[in-house]
Amino acid sequence: MNRKKYLKKAYDIKLEIISKKEVLKERRATLDGLQSIRFTEKVQGGPLQSDESLVNKLNKIVEEERELEALYDSMEKLSHMIDEVEDVMERALLRYRYITCLTWEQIAEKMGFCLAQVHRIHSRALKNFDKINEMK
Repeated sequence: MNRKKYLKKAYDIKLEIISKKEVLKERRATLDGLQSIRFTEKVQGGPLQSDESLVNKLNKIVEEERELEALYDSMEKLSHMIDEVEDVMERALLRYRYITCLTWEQIAEKMGFCLAQVHRIHSRALKNFDKINEMK
């Protein structure tokens, strides 16, 4: 995937990270029924409840965590790509927009520029980002 497309996909990655974190939180909250059995206790009241449901829940949590880790790796890769841009303002803008997913207005406020200037810097940053890609 070329660098420019990778930047545009960053929003999707960030949204996926946020939603997966919520799913993980929900799944962890539903880990009820986790009980330990002491072998010295007498078991009364019939057969023991199957642990299959709990094991399935744990497996889903592990799978979600692996997927989340892969998404974090993608964002880390993007961050390293942004590090290659020479101009500090361009790097900052790219991070604000694609790593932290700020709006144009928020970026303008943080950087102390008007929206038009932010868009000019962004346009220049994308061109420089592409030049770096062409060199590799």
